[in-house]
Amino acid sequence: MIKTLGIISSIIPFGDTSLILKALSWDKGQISILAKGWRKKQEPVLRFCEYEFTLYEPKEEGLHLLKEASVLQDFTQYPSTEIWAAAEAGVELLSKIIIPSNESHDYYTVQREYLAYLQKTHINGILIFWRLFLRVFKLLGIESQLNTCRICGNKRALYAIDNAVGHICQECFEDLSESGQYTLLSQNATEILRLLPEIGMHLDRIKVSTVAVSELNRYFLQYYQVHQKQTLKLKSLSVLCQFYD
Repeated sequence: MIKTLGIISSIIPFGDTSLILKALSWDKGQISILAKGWRKKQEPVLRFCEYEFTLYEPKEEGLHLLKEASVLQDFTQYPSTEIWAAAEAGVELLSKIIIPSNESHDYYTVQREYLAYLQKTHINGILIFWRLFLRVFKLLGIESQLNTCRICGNKRALYAIDNAVGHICQECFEDLSESGQYTLLSQNATEILRLLPEIGMHLDRIKVSTVAVSELNRYFLQYYQVHQKQTLKLKSLSVLCQFYD
């Protein structure tokens, strides 16, 4: 029998009375838990809540068996539907990552801090989501140097992104061959990228355009794909984007 902390990312009905819980745990990475008879409980388990789980080790199909679950922190309440959608997108992002148990503390802390921060956020949840992406890149060892031109190496305002998802300043871009595949960034997207490492200080004054949403989502998803060699699809991100039409 083991005890661990965990934040539930999804709940799937199983049989007539049971549930399968997917959770990011403090010390075991992503785990699956069989909660037998839990649908009959008066106090149901909830997505996004932080629990202390008492579990039996898995015997088959990688499923831990739930004995007890005690709520430690409720992350189910947010100021608006938009912020809830940002929480959904962040939890889905982390659920897609294979997390070694020896690194689970760091990912768990990032997810917990993300959900707690969103509960105090009233606008521009997508900016906090993009900031989460930066933290995930760093944990994966593929940190993105947002304000450094990949060609000259100088810290300059970004102007474009090349087909290898590198950052290019305007001066270097003007010297490149027209045959390359580049994406020019709107002024709004460039400003957001510049401020993103400390975006919490600027939430109230930034208006996120539809164009910037498209450009930056494409950037983050492509950056992940290039460096991780796999496609990342986030259904909840399309819901979050609807708040910025």
